[in-house]
Order: sequence, then C-alpha cells, then structure tokens
Amino acid sequence: MKRLLAVVALMGAVGCANDPPSAIVGVDVAGCDPGIEHGSGAFVEVAGRQVVLTAAHTLRGARDITVTRGAERASAHIVGFDPEMDLAYLEVDGMRAPTPLPVDSTGVREGDTGRVYVVRSGEVVTLPVTITRRINIRTEDIYVDGETLRPGYELRVGIEGGDSGGPVVVGTDVIGVVWARSRRAGDRAYAIDPVRAGDRITHQLVTGHLDDVDLGRCS
Repeated sequence: MKRLLAVVALMGAVGCANDPPSAIVGVDVAGCDPGIEHGSGAFVEVAGRQVVLTAAHTLRGARDITVTRGAERASAHIVGFDPEMDLAYLEVDGMRAPTPLPVDSTGVREGDTGRVYVVRSGEVVTLPVTITRRINIRTEDIYVDGETLRPGYELRVGIEGGDSGGPVVVGTDVIGVVWARSRRAGDRAYAIDPVRAGDRITHQLVTGHLDDVDLGRCS
C-alpha cells in the first residue's frame, strides 16, 4: 500500500474487456517484499508490439516476473517503467493474446459504465464500474520519494488488495489502470489514464531505452 495524499491507499489489479477477454493476465513478482507480489494486467498492442500494460509499483525491485493466464505461465521482463505515473509495460516470452485490447480514453465521459478485470486466485473476476469523474491525482511516486500529478479517474467500484494493474474497460477500450482505493469509501477507487500518462513508457518501448530508471530499486 502507498499513500495518496489525504485519502487513498494503493491497491492492485483488475481484469479486462468483453467476456473476460483472453487479454487479461495475472502478474506475479518476486522482488522487494518477502513472498510474491501479485497484480493484474492486460495485453495491449503498442507500436506494433504486444505487451502487457500494468502498474509499476507491483514491479519494484523485480528479480523474477511471471505472467499467468489460467494454467499458462510465462516469464516476462520490463520494457516500459514510469515510477511517477505508476505505469509499466511487460514483454512476455511465448505468450500472446488472440485479441489484444485497444487503449483509447479520448471519448470517456463522467457517468460512463464499464468493467474492471482482475485476477484473483488464478481466476479472472469482472467488476462493474462507473466513471465518477476525470481527475488529476496529486500523490507521490512509487518510492514515496517526491510529489507527482497523475491524470486519471475516480471510480465507483469495489477493489481489493492485490488488484493493482488491472484494466478499466469502457466499451472495448482500456481507459484506465487500477492503482488505488479510497481509505474512506469502500466503493471508491482510482485509476491512471494510460493515454494521458503513457508518454514515457511508450517512448521507452519504441526506443528500447529505459532512460535512467533503476529497476532494482525498492525504495
């Protein structure tokens, strides 16, 4: 869990689009904390490549990353990582989605409804969600090292610990990545907009360079 200035506690992932789509995956990480950190993500297509979009905070200090889909398991490595926006891309060895999810938040309106997909105990769970409002979230980076401003959404949805990184889907489009829940209201959560906040990780993916990011850093 991390501190959103004033009201928010970091959470985890949620799943995907349509019926739960085959693009939805779990992300298991051996890294900073004892045991395994768990999150969720979704296969998307960016710059002609299939990658998994997820939350960066679950990947801090990752020594080993495993992407799961039902009984399938595959190793993955980081190809995009932004500790300020809390977004990341993973390239997965030998696993693809028949239909990766499109990422497009341009048409999102307050009051829109959709689905959040999360992987819990190996199963994709579909959660109904309402977009309460677009917001700019003033918080700290994933290392609690400095203040940052993330473009995203306030959501009406019940998420749980371990749901970080799951996609928020309206229609067929991924419009957000689950990141936190409110400390005050059990049905309030927050997501990062991967379009408005995704410039850095997309640049990293296209160039093949992770700038000055220290992937081994825990705090």
